[in-house]
Amino acid sequence: MKDRNDNESNVLSPGRAWTEEEKSLVWKKTLTHKVSEEERRITNEIKRNWHRGEMKIANILLEGDAGSGKTQLAKALSANFRLPYTKVTCFADMDKSDILGAILPVISSDRMKQLEPADQAALSALYESDGFRSSTEILMEALEIPQEMASAKMKRLLKLAAHNAQDDGAVEYRFYASEIVRAFQKGYLLEIQEPNVIRDAGVLMALNSALEPSGSLNLPTEIVHRHPDFIAVITANRSYAGSRPLNEALRDRVQHTEKMDLPTKEIMMERAMAKTGYRNDEMLDVLARVIILLDKTARANAIKGVAGMRSYFYWVDAVAQGASARGALYHKVIYKITTDSEEIKLLEEALEGEGLMDMLEEAPLEMSNNRNTEAVEITTWNSDIDLDSTSDRQAEEEGIRLKKSAESEDSTSILADESADMESSDSGEDGSPQYHQANPEPMTEEEKQKERDFRKKLNQVSRSIVSDSIHQAVKLIVHRPEYDPNQQEEYRSLSKGLMTIVREIARQTLPLLEHEITTEFAKNHYYGSKFQADSVAYRDFRYFAKKRPPTESPGLVVGLRVDESASMAAFGRLEAAKRAVIAVYEFCQICHIPVLIYGDTADVSRLEQMSLFAYADYDQPDVRDRFRLMGIRARSNNRDGMALRIMAERLATSPKQTKLLISISDGQPKAMEDYTGSLAIQDMQQTLSEFERKGVKFLAAAIGQDKDVISQIYGAERFLDITNLNELPAKLVRIISRYL
Repeated sequence: MKDRNDNESNVLSPGRAWTEEEKSLVWKKTLTHKVSEEERRITNEIKRNWHRGEMKIANILLEGDAGSGKTQLAKALSANFRLPYTKVTCFADMDKSDILGAILPVISSDRMKQLEPADQAALSALYESDGFRSSTEILMEALEIPQEMASAKMKRLLKLAAHNAQDDGAVEYRFYASEIVRAFQKGYLLEIQEPNVIRDAGVLMALNSALEPSGSLNLPTEIVHRHPDFIAVITANRSYAGSRPLNEALRDRVQHTEKMDLPTKEIMMERAMAKTGYRNDEMLDVLARVIILLDKTARANAIKGVAGMRSYFYWVDAVAQGASARGALYHKVIYKITTDSEEIKLLEEALEGEGLMDMLEEAPLEMSNNRNTEAVEITTWNSDIDLDSTSDRQAEEEGIRLKKSAESEDSTSILADESADMESSDSGEDGSPQYHQANPEPMTEEEKQKERDFRKKLNQVSRSIVSDSIHQAVKLIVHRPEYDPNQQEEYRSLSKGLMTIVREIARQTLPLLEHEITTEFAKNHYYGSKFQADSVAYRDFRYFAKKRPPTESPGLVVGLRVDESASMAAFGRLEAAKRAVIAVYEFCQICHIPVLIYGDTADVSRLEQMSLFAYADYDQPDVRDRFRLMGIRARSNNRDGMALRIMAERLATSPKQTKLLISISDGQPKAMEDYTGSLAIQDMQQTLSEFERKGVKFLAAAIGQDKDVISQIYGAERFLDITNLNELPAKLVRIISRYL
C-alpha cells in the first residue's frame, strides 16, 4: 500500500510553477527509503497547520547524533511537500556575509588580467552567474572546493575587489545572495546544518531574523520578505566538539522539535535489510543489540564518538560479504567511535558484560546466499567509507594484536614512567601535591573575615536561586567548612595513591589545552586593530576585528555534587566519594579548570532543612580547599533537586563554553515532609531539562543500591554505573578530560 506521505495531497502549493532547475532540486525518494514515525508526524503536523495563520509550522529542529537520520528526514520532507531542497552547513567562523550574502565590486577586464588564475576563475564564475544560485554554491562548483573554503575565498575576493575598486574611480557593484536568502525568498526547504557551532552571537541574531514567521531580511540592496512556502529544517548534533547549546532565541522560533536517537531494534533491522538485502534475522538482531549498547556506553562515559545507523549499515554489509562479525566490529564500528585504548576497553567491557562478544565470536561467516541476488542500492549520507570488505579478515588478527599492545593494558605503567619527565609544580616525587604543608599557616583575621563575607554571599545567592522553585520555603544554610590536622593527614593519605593516575591523565590532557589560547581575530567589533572593508556594506559600524585573548577562548567549568545522606556510610561509599573529589579537584587544579565541589544533606533540624557544604568554589579558590574536602560526611536525608538547581545555576552563569555537573549519589531523593517518590523525581527531571537548555551537561555517578532509580531519573545518556568503587576516581577524571 502506498504511504499517504507519498500522495500529492501533501503538496503545500499545488499551483506553483517551478523551473526545470528548481524541479531538479526536489529530492527523489530511493526504493530503499523507509518512512519513519518522525517523517509521518512532521509531515502531518506541517500539512494540518499550513493554513492556520499564527499556528503554522515552518521551522523544524532535528537534534541528535550523527547517523540518526536528520538529513535523510529533511530530504524526505522535500519529497513529501514537492519543495526544492537546499542546505547550508554552518562553521565556527561564519559571519554575516555567510548568512545574508556579499556585495562585490565588478573589476574591469584589464584589472582581471593582473590577478592570479584562481582569483580570475572565481570572479569570472561569479560575474557570469544569473543570480539564481548563491555565491558560495557558485564558487564550490567552479573551484571544486568545500563550503567553508568557498566562504573564505569569497571574503578574499571582497578584499581584492575593494582594493581594485579604489583605483578604478567609478565602480559598479553587484550583490550576491547567500543560500539562506535564496531559499528564504523563493520558498524552498532549507536545511541549516549545525548552527550550534557558530561562535559569533551577532551571526546567530541574523539567522534568527530569517526564522521569524513573517520575517524580512535587510540586504544592502533591498529588503526581502519570507516566502509563504519557506520551510527551515535545523539539524544539530548533540555534545560534539566545538558545538554549543542552541541559544534560547533560536529555539523559541522553532515550532516543532524531534529528538533523533537510534530507532528501535526492529526498525534498525528493517532498514538494514532494505539497504543491504541481508536477511539473516538472528545476525541482524545481534549486531543491532551491539550498536545500541555501544551507543549507551559511549554516552555514559562521555566518549565523543557515535555508534549510529551508518556504522550499523556498513557493518551489516561487511558481514553479508563474508567478513567476521567480531573482526569487522572494530573497523566498522568501534574505531569510528574512538581509537583511544582506555575508551576501547570500556566499550569491550560493556559488550563482554552482556555476553555479546561471545555471540559475535561464535557467529559463523556469512555466505553470499544470505543476500538478494539482485543489486541493492546502499544509500549513504555524505559518506565516502570504502565498502571493500576484503581486508576485514586480514585485519581481524591485527585488531586483536592492537588491543594487547603497549598502548592498552600496559600503558599506565609506561605512561607513568614518561610522566616523571613532565615539569609540574603541582606534585612531588611521591605523587602527593608539592604545596601540602604539614602545618599550614593559620588564617589571618583578614582572611577569616573574607571567608565570612564569602559564606554570607553564598547563602544570599543560593536562596535567590531557589526563590521561585518548589524549594522556596525550605530553610537553607550554606556552610564553608573548616578543617583540622586529622583531616589534613587523611587528605595526604588518600591523595598519595591517586596522584600518579591524576598526573598521567593531566599529562595527556594538557597538550589539548594549548589550543585554547587562540590568535584568531574576532570579527564585527566597533573597534579593533584590523579593518574589515567587506563589513561596511552592512552599515552597523562593526567594521573592525581584534585578536581574541585567552580569556575569550572556549573552556570548561566543572561542578561536582556529593550526596551526604546517611546511607553513604555503608560499604565504603564515603571513602570512595572522598577519593573521587580529591582526584577531580587535583586534576582541575593542574589543568586550570574552574571547579565547584559541594556536598549536601537535608533535615538536620527544623531550622536547617537543607544544608550545603561549599568545599571548593571557583569564585574564591583557596589552597586549603583540598583539606576541606575531608569534611564530607554521611549525615541525614537528601533533597537532590535543590542542590542540583543551585549548582547548575552557578555553572549556567559561567562564561565558559562547556559546563559539566557531576552528581555522586548512592540513593534516590528523600527528604521531609514529602520530598520523595514521584514528586522528587519530577522535580529533578524538570531541573535537568531546564538547565540543559541553558547549556549545563549532567552526569550521575551511581554508587549505591538505587542505581535503577537513579538511571531512570537522569536518563541512560547521563548515567554512570559504578560497580567497582575503586574505579570511581579515575573514571570521573577521564570523563572530565573528554569534555575539553
